[in-house]
Amino acid sequence: MALNLPLPDKDDPVWTAANGFVVRQDGGVVRLTGHETFAVKVTGEQTDGALAFMDGLIEPDHGNVPHIHSKEDEAFYVVSGAFEFINGDEKITTGPGDFVYIPKGTRHAFRNVGPEPARLLVFYTPAGPESFFLKHGETDRAPEPWPDEKFNELVDILGAHNMVLLPGDHDWD
Repeated sequence: MALNLPLPDKDDPVWTAANGFVVRQDGGVVRLTGHETFAVKVTGEQTDGALAFMDGLIEPDHGNVPHIHSKEDEAFYVVSGAFEFINGDEKITTGPGDFVYIPKGTRHAFRNVGPEPARLLVFYTPAGPESFFLKHGETDRAPEPWPDEKFNELVDILGAHNMVLLPGDHDWD
């Protein structure tokens, strides 16, 4: 291609600096939180805080507790299955190929409403909440619900990760 554009000198590092990276399909650190299994694929440490990325497998009729992120936007891409999302005071049913964006400060949650485990990709920008999964997710058990006591213990921990639980009386009715 011969474009008539002003280009940097050929010795400029822009031509050779390989600053990107690849995370392979089996890459990442796997953590369990209740009936959710997440592979934390990209962390803020790797992206200078710009973003984080996780790949989740969610058991049927399970998901997370409604919450907000005070500093991060969160986005979801449904790879398989059917999910119901809480977005403020509305509920949205999604399927494979659907994308959901939740800006910071918006009450939200998701649950797998299908009969099989379903896959969900999760993006945070800026990065931060993925560190909760790395520090407090479990590694050595089968997926099972977290007891209420566990959530009570996590309130302060979640706050340190810019998350506030906001469960309602009829979230999944």
